[in-house]
Amino acid sequence: MKKMLRVHFFLTIALLCCGYNHLAAQNQKTQVSGVITSLSDNLSLPGATVMDVSDPRNAVNADFDGHYTISLQNGSTTLRFTMIGYKPVDIKVNNKSVINVAMDLDVSALDEVVVVGYGTQKKKKVVGAIDQVNNDAFNGRPNVNTTLALQGKAPSLTIQQTNSEPGAGLNLNIRGISTLGNNSPLIVIDGIVGGDINALNPADIESVSVLKDAGSAAIYGSRASNGVVLITTRKGSKGNPMTIQYSSLAGYNTPKFFTRPVHGYENAMLRNEAAYNSGESTAVFTAEKIAELKAKGDTEWFAEEIVKPALQLNQNLSISGGSENSTYLVSLGYLDQESNFVGPKKGMERYNFRINLTNEYGKFKLTSTLAYSKQKITDHSSSTSTLMVDAFRVPLYYTQKDEEGNYLTNDVLQQFNSLGILEKGGFRKYDNDDVFGAFNAEYKLTSDFKVKGVFGGRLWSGNMYARTMQVNFLPQGIYGADRDTNEENQKSLDLNTQFMLEYTKSFGDHNVSALVGVSNESRSERRSALYTKFNDPDLGTPTSETVIGKNSFTSNGTDPNGNPASSTSSLNSLFGRAGYDYKDKYFAEFSFRYDGSSKFRDDVRWGFFPSVTLGYGLTKEDFMESYRDNVGNIKLRSSYGILGNQNVGNYQYQTTYFTFQNAYGFNNNVQSGTGYNFANPDIQWEKAATFNVGLDADFFKGALSFSFDFFDKVTSDILVPPQVPGVYGTDLPDFNSGKVGNRGWELSATYRHKGKAVNQSLTVNFGDSKNKVLEFNGQERLTGVEELQVILREGLPFNSYVGLKRDGYFQSVEEIQGAAVPEGITVQPGDNRYVDVNKDGKIDDNDKFVFGNPFPRYTFGATYNVDYKNFDLSIFIQGVGKRTMMIRGELVEPFHYNYGMTMYTHQLDYWTPQNPDARYPRLANNGTQSNTNNFRRGSDMYLYDGAYARLKNVQFGYSLSDDVAKSLGMSKFRVYVSGQNLLTLSKVKFVDPELSEFNNSMSTNGANSGRAYPSQVYYGMGIDVSF
Repeated sequence: MKKMLRVHFFLTIALLCCGYNHLAAQNQKTQVSGVITSLSDNLSLPGATVMDVSDPRNAVNADFDGHYTISLQNGSTTLRFTMIGYKPVDIKVNNKSVINVAMDLDVSALDEVVVVGYGTQKKKKVVGAIDQVNNDAFNGRPNVNTTLALQGKAPSLTIQQTNSEPGAGLNLNIRGISTLGNNSPLIVIDGIVGGDINALNPADIESVSVLKDAGSAAIYGSRASNGVVLITTRKGSKGNPMTIQYSSLAGYNTPKFFTRPVHGYENAMLRNEAAYNSGESTAVFTAEKIAELKAKGDTEWFAEEIVKPALQLNQNLSISGGSENSTYLVSLGYLDQESNFVGPKKGMERYNFRINLTNEYGKFKLTSTLAYSKQKITDHSSSTSTLMVDAFRVPLYYTQKDEEGNYLTNDVLQQFNSLGILEKGGFRKYDNDDVFGAFNAEYKLTSDFKVKGVFGGRLWSGNMYARTMQVNFLPQGIYGADRDTNEENQKSLDLNTQFMLEYTKSFGDHNVSALVGVSNESRSERRSALYTKFNDPDLGTPTSETVIGKNSFTSNGTDPNGNPASSTSSLNSLFGRAGYDYKDKYFAEFSFRYDGSSKFRDDVRWGFFPSVTLGYGLTKEDFMESYRDNVGNIKLRSSYGILGNQNVGNYQYQTTYFTFQNAYGFNNNVQSGTGYNFANPDIQWEKAATFNVGLDADFFKGALSFSFDFFDKVTSDILVPPQVPGVYGTDLPDFNSGKVGNRGWELSATYRHKGKAVNQSLTVNFGDSKNKVLEFNGQERLTGVEELQVILREGLPFNSYVGLKRDGYFQSVEEIQGAAVPEGITVQPGDNRYVDVNKDGKIDDNDKFVFGNPFPRYTFGATYNVDYKNFDLSIFIQGVGKRTMMIRGELVEPFHYNYGMTMYTHQLDYWTPQNPDARYPRLANNGTQSNTNNFRRGSDMYLYDGAYARLKNVQFGYSLSDDVAKSLGMSKFRVYVSGQNLLTLSKVKFVDPELSEFNNSMSTNGANSGRAYPSQVYYGMGIDVSF
């Protein structure tokens, strides 16, 4: 850390010193000074920009008290005064030396431009449910990707991660769960559908628009059911001289564990207690051994031994500018996120290059974008969850490595340990190349009518090369004895062609607009893999003993799951939008899309997805004039429409065939065989009918803005598999028969206050949604998730948890007599008592309860910004108000299955006669009747309140004043410190409550067990410099 800070210090000094070349005095003839104030309250406007119109390169900013001084070559020029939220003012100098300016509020922040589908709209004319996140959300934060940077920045935009490992996947969800399959939104980058949001450099992003309702998203038709995320990247500005911007942020991610094992000697005593409670006649540890363990003290916890603080470096450089008819931006980005795991260097590196150009030639405008991203990930050869649990579950009286460098096994880890695998066990290396480009040509046929053509696409190529190296352990155990060498390759090409006509016209107070277009989107993909065993131990190359794995495949075959290794798909579309408004008071908009997808057979290939949106500017009425002038504006809006979802396999409507090994034996030889998958040729689109009503208001002349939305969405024709008898011998294809409802609300508010000394702003957002399965053919589906189950049943939220409900503990033998217990189980005082729902005197599956919804509810985010003179502070808090989270395994059950052999500090709250109201039942050995009753019956003991509030980011910065920066040859210089995940408030203390046990399809690989890569607490220092 000290080394990093020294590097930043010397870099800062170098940048300061290099600017002294610009201190030479210039022969300017006129000097103008003055004060800039707000017309409404007569307060000074620090930071307002004063520019010489005849020489745009000559510009200054008002100081903290609103004072400015600018030197001019020409005393008859015009000065332009600008500031965000205020109307620009132009004043002729006429050789005056003092010019004071009072600037009027621009009630539009409403004239802010919002990116919508296939275009832009002024914010005051937007009547759909659209949230726009500006690039301020990304500044100064150590985000490794765009998705994480959006967390907590918009209501009902839910972002979850299953772990914090470099390159790990993320869940991105808009307005909750509305289908039984993939709930991921559509991603559109610079007008081109598709692309990887996490391959973008966050510093390249200008804005992110989140389209939530049918009114805003219907123009994207069959992919818009789960919402749309529109990303617009930065461009240069017309008439601006060349600007060079450099930013650097360096810091360390420190691994954080939310739990700790008990002391080694204490664990031995607890093992003895469990044995005594189980009727064992012999102690596991003698008194002498316990005394010896206490005297020796604890060994290092394996989990802490396999991790270390890891460097993260974010570097960005951009050059931008523009002339009267063109703009340009060239940017470079570099990210190095080292892994916290010990051993050879692991982690993720990403290189970004972007060039955005616009050129205008009379009525013709050409916009071109080219972006390249290279991502390199180096990982270990094992499974992170296995490494973590193996490090977690060992008591503090074992070691992983002896003084001679030998890796050790023990009574708990009998095969291998995590340290040996991380240091010597091999690697996986991912090398991904992502090329994204688009050309946008626009021609104005008249002042009201223009034609536009767009061609763009994405070429992605990925390679994974892995080696598992043999590691020998003492006294026993071998890792990687097969010496695997694996290689996987994948290439995909996405092409997008659009042709559009756009018309806008004003007839007095009547404004009309229309857009109609056609497009084609096509995708092709090829994959191959080669898996080999018994390779050369040093080089990993084949030898005479090498065996090619039967799961290897070429791009002409099928992968191990029976899916085609190559695929193609195409979507043809007709889309349009028509809008009308009168005096910015009455608004109406109609959008549609007519999609034809290759994923369905010809007769059902096309789908029509319309929407209607209405808006009413209430305060534009004459009778609201007093309210409008003294309070603010009110706008009502509502929309209804049908959106689609085509998240089905490319060939799902066709019967497909595949080959497999070992089908049968013939003539003493193993023969291969051919299989096929049943198909349903009549599958078609899912359809989501979405209703939205909203209110936008501002108060105190725009200082406080507020937005509220209520939505109700019903998705029908969801693909579900039919239930068949077990003797049938196979599964039947999916068919369109499911229905899910999803209803919720969201609000956001921003308050800005500009004072003489302090400027402040506070932005908050809240959102909630609750889903319900409306139709599932009258059936239900129970899926086991470790000790519990999740249920799919009509009338319940999707994948709600199911299990027994605890009713305290049996406190005495008398309470047990005649009590309802699981059949065949003899319980003891201190064991779980369960609620007998049907009062039949026994506990079985008929007594199970349906518990909470595992999807986050009451999500929120709050950002507070304050600046005083040249200092600034930003605080960002994010969290979830309600979530039912399942925690499994060794973090709930002491000495879990004899697999986890240490207890943790949070488990010390277990039942004893002296602690009758404990969180956990009494200690007992695995396999005993008490253990079976308490931990094998799947109860709400495994469910926890996953609500939390997290101090997600704090920044504290200092900027040089504009005149000092300018004298040093810079237009801006800021240095700051940044911290991430600094504090977490949660009812569950022993796991990271932010981690999710579900993916975006609400499917799970197991409950949250703390087996994830450790959470990260970040501390760093950065600089922002502009020339």
